[in-house]
Amino acid sequence: MRRAERRRSGAVLVELALLAPLLVSLVLGAIHFGYLFYLYNALEKCVRDGARYAASRTFVNAGSFTSVIQQVTAYGSPNSTTALVTGLDPNRVSVSYVFDAATGRPDRIRVAINGWTYNGVLSPFIGTITLNGKPALEVPFLGLYMP
Repeated sequence: MRRAERRRSGAVLVELALLAPLLVSLVLGAIHFGYLFYLYNALEKCVRDGARYAASRTFVNAGSFTSVIQQVTAYGSPNSTTALVTGLDPNRVSVSYVFDAATGRPDRIRVAINGWTYNGVLSPFIGTITLNGKPALEVPFLGLYMP
């Protein structure tokens, strides 16, 4: 009886040794991509908030308007300096305009994230993930135009 129990416990140990790396990699993969999806959702919210802010403000000139939109997208308000998402700063936010040819007034505003990188648990093995142009949102300009 004792020999059969020893053989069985040895077989269980061998099975564990064979399956443990697979199980650990599955758990780490779920953590890696789950957190990436969470951060992407947070970036989408930042872009949405920045585009909503841009759509309703007074447009005087593209330079000052762009810097305020970048600040709001990255930090949540024009006066804050704390990033809403790790690694997001105003330099990684791109703001572009589509102007109406007849009036010269902005017709649409597009806010996007460029150059944001994700270094997760599995990044040493599968590399970093860089977002360029995503997430993005284009909204109609509904604010005042004062050139």
